[in-house]
Amino acid sequence: MLARLGAVPESSGVQGAASVLEGAIPAARIRALQQALPSLSRGEGLLETAFSHYQSAPTPAPTRPRSDLNPLDRKEYLLNLKS
Repeated sequence: MLARLGAVPESSGVQGAASVLEGAIPAARIRALQQALPSLSRGEGLLETAFSHYQSAPTPAPTRPRSDLNPLDRKEYLLNLKS
């Protein structure tokens, strides 16, 4: 599951009765891990997260066409503004 989410394990070990796995996972994938954890750990897993660093996106940022009036084009904006 961690590999599918793009996680990179850094260390693992046992502390008392608990197994501990530390690593890095993209912030966008944490929610998916939170949702899968109960079934992966039979309800006994605990997830602790902390922001580590920013990293550039591997692909260009997604774009979409404007769905409303563009206020930066003042003439077009005022012509199409509905009162």
